[in-house]
Amino acid sequence: TELKILIDPSTILTGFELARNGWGILSYLRSMGDKSVISAFFSYDGKRIIGSDLIIIERDDLDVPSESVWFYKVKPVDGYVFLREPVNPSCAYEIIGTEVGELLPDANSWRWIAPVLPGRLYRSGLPANLKVDFLIFGYKPESLLQQKTAR
Repeated sequence: TELKILIDPSTILTGFELARNGWGILSYLRSMGDKSVISAFFSYDGKRIIGSDLIIIERDDLDVPSESVWFYKVKPVDGYVFLREPVNPSCAYEIIGTEVGELLPDANSWRWIAPVLPGRLYRSGLPANLKVDFLIFGYKPESLLQQKTAR
Protein backbone atom coordinates (compact mmCIF):
# COMPACT_ATOMS: atom_id res chain seq x y z
CA THR A 1 0.00 0.00 0.00
CA GLU A 2 1.33 3.41 -0.93
CA LEU A 3 1.18 6.25 1.59
CA LYS A 4 1.37 9.98 1.25
CA ILE A 5 2.69 12.15 4.04
CA LEU A 6 0.48 14.31 6.21
CA ILE A 7 2.33 16.53 8.64
CA ASP A 8 -0.17 18.61 10.50
CA PRO A 9 0.29 19.68 14.14
CA SER A 10 -3.15 18.26 14.98
CA THR A 11 -1.97 14.76 13.95
CA ILE A 12 1.21 14.82 16.04
CA LEU A 13 0.72 13.31 19.48
CA THR A 14 3.31 12.92 22.17
CA GLY A 15 4.05 9.41 23.33
CA PHE A 16 3.01 10.49 26.81
CA GLU A 17 -0.58 11.10 25.70
CA LEU A 18 -0.68 7.73 23.98
CA ALA A 19 0.79 5.95 26.98
CA ARG A 20 -1.65 7.55 29.42
CA ASN A 21 -4.69 6.38 27.43
CA GLY A 22 -3.35 2.98 26.41
CA TRP A 23 -2.07 1.95 29.81
CA GLY A 24 -5.41 2.89 31.38
CA ILE A 25 -7.32 0.54 29.08
CA LEU A 26 -4.82 -2.29 29.54
CA SER A 27 -4.69 -1.87 33.32
CA TYR A 28 -8.48 -2.05 33.44
CA LEU A 29 -8.64 -5.21 31.31
CA ARG A 30 -5.91 -6.93 33.30
CA SER A 31 -7.50 -5.96 36.61
CA MET A 32 -10.66 -7.75 35.46
CA GLY A 33 -8.64 -10.90 34.67
CA ASP A 34 -9.14 -10.66 30.90
CA LYS A 35 -6.94 -13.27 29.20
CA SER A 36 -7.59 -12.09 25.64
CA VAL A 37 -4.95 -9.32 25.81
CA ILE A 38 -1.95 -10.09 23.56
CA SER A 39 1.30 -8.16 23.40
CA ALA A 40 4.72 -8.06 21.77
CA PHE A 41 7.93 -6.03 21.97
CA PHE A 42 9.54 -4.80 18.73
CA SER A 43 12.84 -3.17 17.78
CA TYR A 44 12.72 0.23 16.09
CA ASP A 45 12.84 -1.42 12.63
CA GLY A 46 9.68 -3.48 13.29
CA LYS A 47 11.31 -6.83 14.10
CA ARG A 48 9.74 -8.78 16.97
CA ILE A 49 12.01 -9.22 19.98
CA ILE A 50 9.58 -11.16 22.16
CA GLY A 51 5.84 -11.67 22.50
CA SER A 52 2.78 -13.00 20.72
CA ASP A 53 3.30 -14.38 17.21
CA LEU A 54 -0.21 -13.11 16.37
CA ILE A 55 1.12 -9.55 16.27
CA ILE A 56 2.94 -8.81 13.01
CA ILE A 57 4.33 -5.40 12.07
CA GLU A 58 4.14 -4.39 8.42
CA ARG A 59 6.60 -1.70 7.39
CA ASP A 60 5.93 0.60 4.44
CA ASP A 61 9.20 2.07 3.21
CA LEU A 62 8.29 5.24 1.37
CA ASP A 63 9.58 5.99 -2.08
CA VAL A 64 11.74 8.94 -0.98
CA PRO A 65 15.47 9.58 -1.43
CA SER A 66 16.13 8.70 2.22
CA GLU A 67 16.05 5.20 3.71
CA SER A 68 15.20 6.68 7.10
CA VAL A 69 11.48 7.32 6.53
CA TRP A 70 8.85 4.60 6.82
CA PHE A 71 5.44 3.90 8.33
CA TYR A 72 4.38 0.96 10.49
CA LYS A 73 1.09 -0.93 10.52
CA VAL A 74 -0.06 -3.86 12.63
CA LYS A 75 -1.34 -6.68 10.43
CA PRO A 76 -5.04 -7.08 11.30
CA VAL A 77 -6.01 -9.94 13.63
CA ASP A 78 -9.68 -10.87 13.59
CA GLY A 79 -11.50 -9.41 16.59
CA TYR A 80 -8.55 -7.40 17.97
CA VAL A 81 -7.71 -3.71 18.09
CA PHE A 82 -4.20 -2.54 18.88
CA LEU A 83 -2.47 0.07 20.99
CA ARG A 84 1.13 1.08 20.39
CA GLU A 85 3.62 2.49 22.86
CA PRO A 86 7.19 3.65 22.26
CA VAL A 87 9.43 2.53 25.13
CA ASN A 88 10.76 6.08 25.53
CA PRO A 89 7.65 8.21 24.95
CA SER A 90 9.13 11.45 26.28
CA CYS A 91 10.97 12.14 23.02
CA ALA A 92 8.63 10.48 20.51
CA TYR A 93 6.20 12.40 18.32
CA GLU A 94 3.74 10.30 16.37
CA ILE A 95 2.94 11.08 12.75
CA ILE A 96 -0.16 9.50 11.20
CA GLY A 97 -0.11 8.41 7.55
CA THR A 98 -2.76 8.92 4.90
CA GLU A 99 -3.28 6.31 2.20
CA VAL A 100 -2.79 7.62 -1.33
CA GLY A 101 -6.16 8.57 -2.77
CA GLU A 102 -7.76 8.90 0.68
CA LEU A 103 -8.85 12.20 2.22
CA LEU A 104 -8.64 11.19 5.87
CA PRO A 105 -5.55 10.08 7.82
CA ASP A 106 -5.47 6.40 8.84
CA ALA A 107 -4.86 5.89 12.58
CA ASN A 108 -3.54 2.40 11.81
CA SER A 109 -0.53 3.79 9.92
CA TRP A 110 2.08 5.66 11.96
CA ARG A 111 5.71 6.54 12.51
CA TRP A 112 7.61 8.19 15.33
CA ILE A 113 9.97 11.12 14.88
CA ALA A 114 12.14 13.14 17.24
CA PRO A 115 11.11 16.74 17.93
CA VAL A 116 11.66 18.68 14.72
CA LEU A 117 13.94 21.70 14.95
CA PRO A 118 12.54 24.87 13.33
CA GLY A 119 14.31 25.78 10.12
CA ARG A 120 16.16 22.47 9.78
CA LEU A 121 16.34 21.00 6.28
CA TYR A 122 16.09 17.25 5.69
CA ARG A 123 17.52 15.29 2.74
CA SER A 124 14.16 13.82 1.79
CA GLY A 125 12.17 16.85 2.91
CA LEU A 126 10.91 14.72 5.81
CA PRO A 127 12.38 14.19 9.27
CA ALA A 128 13.86 10.72 9.79
CA ASN A 129 12.09 8.13 11.90
CA LEU A 130 13.05 8.04 15.56
CA LYS A 131 15.06 4.97 16.49
CA VAL A 132 12.80 3.79 19.34
CA ASP A 133 11.73 0.25 20.28
CA PHE A 134 8.02 -0.19 20.94
CA LEU A 135 5.30 -2.36 22.44
CA ILE A 136 2.06 -3.40 20.77
CA PHE A 137 -0.95 -4.51 22.81
CA GLY A 138 -4.04 -6.12 21.31
CA TYR A 139 -7.41 -6.51 22.98
CA LYS A 140 -10.96 -7.38 22.02
CA PRO A 141 -13.29 -4.36 22.25
CA GLU A 142 -16.13 -6.49 23.59
CA SER A 143 -13.94 -7.26 26.60
CA LEU A 144 -14.28 -3.62 27.63
CA LEU A 145 -18.05 -3.71 27.12
CA GLN A 146 -18.71 -7.05 28.86
CA GLN A 147 -17.12 -6.05 32.18
CA LYS A 148 -19.60 -5.31 34.92
CA THR A 149 -19.52 -1.69 36.00
CA ALA A 150 -20.70 -0.12 39.24
CA ARG A 151 -23.88 1.94 39.06
